[in-house]
Amino acid sequence: MGVLGIDCGKSGALAFYDGHHVRFWQMPLKDGEIDILELNKITFMLPLDCIIVEEQTSFASDGRFGAFTMGINYGRLLAWAEHRCSQLCRVRPQVWQKAHGIALKHDKGTPHAQRKAATKQAALDTLKRLNPTVAEQTTGPRGGNRDGIVDAILIAMWGHNELRRSYWPSRNGLGCFADAGLSSTPKGAKGGQRSKRSGGKR
Repeated sequence: MGVLGIDCGKSGALAFYDGHHVRFWQMPLKDGEIDILELNKITFMLPLDCIIVEEQTSFASDGRFGAFTMGINYGRLLAWAEHRCSQLCRVRPQVWQKAHGIALKHDKGTPHAQRKAATKQAALDTLKRLNPTVAEQTTGPRGGNRDGIVDAILIAMWGHNELRRSYWPSRNGLGCFADAGLSSTPKGAKGGQRSKRSGGKR
């Protein structure tokens, strides 16, 4: 079973995991936007059973133009993923992070930058524990943490585990995730946000 995990954004990445091997790429960009043609080239020969895209939200510090550009890229990525693979899942960072034991508790008043850096380091430490050889390849030329790649790999691993636990064939030969494993309703939202999937009605 092959899963493509995607960490969105200009500094994001893609990672493919089939339960044995890991492959990863930086997010391809062209003129500041996600390069769809390059995405097709990267994933052309990959046997994809599911694509997992991390849900993206804007912050006040992003500014109007930054948030608008991010929304365009995120929308283009979702449209591409839905066309590329019959199974598409959007997952909140808190969901896959909690599954890997990365959900950190911070003291009240801890600066956002400090919380973000701690989460990045916790993700890298988790990958080192799961696959030290791959983790060594995720550091930049100056030894920095290429967190987009790390996150994409961990998202793919999370998706593969969910796929293995809750995937079953349907009448038309495709498959479905169990909704319970993929529902991601934000706090305060009304109703359940179901994952986008195909494979017949239950």
